Amino acid sequence: MSGKTTLIRGGWIVAFDGERHRILTDGVVVYRDNSILHVGQSWHEDVDETIDARRHLVMPGLVNAHVHVGAHTGDRMILDGGRADLFRSGFMNYCTTKGINGPTIHDFEDVDMAIRYSLACLLRFGSTTVVDMGGELGGEVAGGGLGPLATHAGELGIRLYTAPGMRSAHHYYDQSGRHQIHWHADDGLATLDQALAFVEAWDGAYDGRVRAILVPLEYHLSSDELLRRVKEAAAKHRIGITMHVAESVLEFQDSVRHTGRTPVAALHEQGFLGPEVILGHGLYTSGHSQVAFTRGDDLALIAGSGASVAHSPTVFARRGVHLESFQRYLDAGINLAIGTDSYPQDMLGELKAVALTGKIADRDVEVVATRDIFNAATLGGSRALGRDDLGRLAPGAKADILIVDFQRLRVGPFLDPLKALIQCCDGEVIDTVIVDGRTLVKEGRLLTWDDGALLEGVRQSSTKAWDRFADYWPDNVPIEAVFPAAFEPWKE
Repeated sequence: MSGKTTLIRGGWIVAFDGERHRILTDGVVVYRDNSILHVGQSWHEDVDETIDARRHLVMPGLVNAHVHVGAHTGDRMILDGGRADLFRSGFMNYCTTKGINGPTIHDFEDVDMAIRYSLACLLRFGSTTVVDMGGELGGEVAGGGLGPLATHAGELGIRLYTAPGMRSAHHYYDQSGRHQIHWHADDGLATLDQALAFVEAWDGAYDGRVRAILVPLEYHLSSDELLRRVKEAAAKHRIGITMHVAESVLEFQDSVRHTGRTPVAALHEQGFLGPEVILGHGLYTSGHSQVAFTRGDDLALIAGSGASVAHSPTVFARRGVHLESFQRYLDAGINLAIGTDSYPQDMLGELKAVALTGKIADRDVEVVATRDIFNAATLGGSRALGRDDLGRLAPGAKADILIVDFQRLRVGPFLDPLKALIQCCDGEVIDTVIVDGRTLVKEGRLLTWDDGALLEGVRQSSTKAWDRFADYWPDNVPIEAVFPAAFEPWKE
């Protein structure tokens, strides 16, 4: 066999035995080019390179099943604020437009910089595979292109699932500042055409690292006709689907009012759910304490269909909301995956949030086991994408590997390396990131892009957008009045 052979000597290795993850102490992982050859106690053949990862944790790259690639300039404004009439929904506080055709805050950003910054954070903090929710910051499709999103992901080396997002409507504020939804005359079918142009041009690009997935952006903004055609297109092209479902109280209320069914039940009745579908959030289901609706069993419908749920706890926890609950969904037989949603794009931090919010949700310290959290971020994500070559260290799997520095002070003493990883660590402890056999992060530094330049650029971009806040906000109210700072500025 030809190609470069690399041996990683652990440490502690999260090794997959064909059925489940196990901890292998003082073992080796051997990969040639972009595939893993061997995982075990030793290796006796010649290799071209040896990576000394003793006193380090060697683990599979994390599959991030729900991401909005971008700087999240709007989301960063509203941590301690927001409109009461949105019932704790975060994104509608800033994504809505002033009038049907008005601008949003994203229109004032440096799109290229926002994308590069976000992708860099995702990779640096352990996401080797990313499912992007619609590529809206990638620009319009022209000749099958997607602006800079796919090309930057290809240049960086991260695995990306994406396509232009589709919608039959959009959110906006009317002249009185009230939230409204404007429905498009063509049911958004032109946006499906754009997505399919991307599928034809980009699916499988960059040695298969860029893949297509159809993204009707929200159940709340999708007509029955658009969803029917998306389902048909996914089957024709043999690709997956992901969308936001059951993510806000307003969406839940509108669904029940207009259809008599929950969002999940309405999708089930349409025949939309299935093993190729990833439901982003799936938070407000029948029985959730904030919706006062107990009819039906949404969790049974999801589990029976084979659809997956991408759980992103942090973005909701900072709005005072949590899934009810991780353990209940797991026990119902639902395949759970994990996503970082907006910011910070740190999967290890997200895993800690899964553990904490899950135990609080059930008021039970015995639930949400470390094993189940780690499985969701690896095997659950790969299962959601229909991949048996991701999220595991095993012969034949892709060489997507993280090396975590367990010599950091914050790790401290530990009995179980996985519990230490989730309870003590964040993405800063990741030393090395390998994707498709290529080392992309070493000693905590990106090898492709300049970290410092990215940080400076994205801060300038966001400041520019914040300075234009009044240009898109109803009645031209300044940003300081809508989203005040924690402390007043010092003025002489």
